[in-house]
Amino acid sequence: MKSILFSIHSQITSFSKSERKVAQYILDHPQQVIGMNADTLANRAGVSAATVVRLAKILSTDGFPGVKIQLSAETKMDDSLYTEVDPKDPLNVVKQKMEFRIGHTIEQTNLTLKDKAVSQAAQLISEADDVYAYGLGASGIVAADFQQKFIRIGKPVVQTMDTHLIATGIVKSGTVLVLVSNTGETLESQKLADVAHEHDVPVITVTHDEKSTLAKKSDIVLVHDDSEENEKFRTAATTSLMAQLYVMDLLYYFYISMNFDENVGKLKESRDVIQKHFK
Repeated sequence: MKSILFSIHSQITSFSKSERKVAQYILDHPQQVIGMNADTLANRAGVSAATVVRLAKILSTDGFPGVKIQLSAETKMDDSLYTEVDPKDPLNVVKQKMEFRIGHTIEQTNLTLKDKAVSQAAQLISEADDVYAYGLGASGIVAADFQQKFIRIGKPVVQTMDTHLIATGIVKSGTVLVLVSNTGETLESQKLADVAHEHDVPVITVTHDEKSTLAKKSDIVLVHDDSEENEKFRTAATTSLMAQLYVMDLLYYFYISMNFDENVGKLKESRDVIQKHFK
């Protein structure tokens, strides 16, 4: 279930001035808000009732009643979990905050990631003769994870940081390009997408922003959550990575399910080779 307080913490800078007043009041007085109607909250925050209704729809599909129901559940939790990781936090508190954040990110990714997009991406990969994967920085870790997963079930994947090598490899038919970019604005990925489209090569992109430049250059977009994008300490660097890896896991398991017995057999063969020669 979506966390209202956490969503407010992470999105408050994107709200309008009047919406921020309501948001801050909710953060400061969550228990009291549970017993208020929209007019009362508007009066306390110094805004119009329409502003309260508008913000509530951003925070919950059920509007203000939904916000209050969720607040009722959340106020039983430690408020500190909703705040950014602080350098003064003891390790046990950091653990709790990260557990909460990662769990929230996975839940939100389940809401943003479309089943049809996963299915279409898996089908493209299945039909491809060659698959290339690229990601810069931490996204490169996700591209490497994608490679090792699919190679183990018999689907060759080329993953490298050398954009020139990828560009020269994706010029032939029967190829699919998989790009990973949290922001969707990575220039190297955009250039690779341009090369791919010049040669009618489909592009699958994993990103949190479906309106990003890279998403617009892609045939299929696998959207994950990045609720902490605006956090100063950037625990989002961790949560966005977890979300991207989670998307790749879902894609991998869906791919396996398409030809389950055959893919499980290939996975067993890979394990047998490793057990025989490296154990």
